Amino acid sequence: MTTFDILWSHLQTNLKVGTTIKNWTDFHGYLGDTMKVTAIRGDSIEIDSPSTKNLQVVPKDDFEKVWSIWADYKSQKVSREQLRDVTRFSKYIISILHWYEND
Repeated sequence: MTTFDILWSHLQTNLKVGTTIKNWTDFHGYLGDTMKVTAIRGDSIEIDSPSTKNLQVVPKDDFEKVWSIWADYKSQKVSREQLRDVTRFSKYIISILHWYEND
């Protein structure tokens, strides 16, 4: 399995400002809306989502928390609701991790 450091390095290198990410969940697939990457920082990724008024700054630590249970989420042992308990940014992180695995 990929370590979080490898994942984060890949995102820092390959996820570009302006990239459009489709909203995706393991339980329902693509949900029809999208989000756009507006900044890549060492400690966060900034997202512009049409469903929010403000840009969303998703901390690296939240990505790491979700990554630690990502395999369980994909095997449906962890629900989306449980991920929301881990981070309020679950929508963005799930979609970006799915993009990462399919990049």
